[in-house]
Amino acid sequence: MAAVMARTARRPRPTFVRTTVVLTVLSCVPDVTFGFDVASALTLMALHVVAAVIVVPVLANRLADAR
Repeated sequence: MAAVMARTARRPRPTFVRTTVVLTVLSCVPDVTFGFDVASALTLMALHVVAAVIVVPVLANRLADAR
């Protein structure tokens, strides 16, 4: 996704960050809706957020602010 945005977006870094934040939030929806117990759902959501906090800045730093 970062490579595509680097080639096509006018502002690759902000576009990538906004998109990944939205996708991270959306990745938590199944954890809430699939009937997991509260502890399992919170653990899965926390793992999604932790992964995003680690990966998104690393990839975003490699993208230009603007083309």
